[in-house]
Amino acid sequence: MSAAKVILLDGLEGWQGHPQQQLLDERWRSTLAALTAYVAAVGEMPRYKNYASEHERTLGVWLHTQHQRRSEGTLQSWRLEALDAAVPSWRSRS
Repeated sequence: MSAAKVILLDGLEGWQGHPQQQLLDERWRSTLAALTAYVAAVGEMPRYKNYASEHERTLGVWLHTQHQRRSEGTLQSWRLEALDAAVPSWRSRS
């Protein structure tokens, strides 16, 4: 199906054009919620090196991946906005 048709159908209630992408987006949102909870509890960003727990390492690797995608310009804009809103200090540099 063409991209134009998918865009038009996305406006219809109940339309599920990309169930796999929806699953990935939901998993991403879940990890963002876990990151937000971690930062609120610990008071600092998770590390992917020299981590204290497997949970911290998992979140640190995920956050590192978001940094890489942002710098490559491949991080979707809604994800960038969600990260900025949830954890404003997540960026190491602009």
